[in-house]
Amino acid sequence: MLEFLTLLALLFVGAVVVGFVVLLAGFLKFFLKLALLPIVLGLKALVFVIGFLIALAVAGPVVLLVGALLLIPLLIIGGIVWAGVAIAT
Repeated sequence: MLEFLTLLALLFVGAVVVGFVVLLAGFLKFFLKLALLPIVLGLKALVFVIGFLIALAVAGPVVLLVGALLLIPLLIIGGIVWAGVAIAT
């Protein structure tokens, strides 16, 4: 019976030690995440800015070309409307 109680005591002490180590690891993980949060947010912001600049460099000329191609028909339509207004008045 004494051996059984000894084994139970060892299991209990082992469970407490393992639980304490897991609790410490959880706290360490939490505090490291909290401490590294500004660095992570800064890197995310940097990636966002670089991605925005790349998208702007790629989409900018495309938008300029589309705008230039749409400008000619719009100028023609505007000229026709202006001529119609000038004739009507």
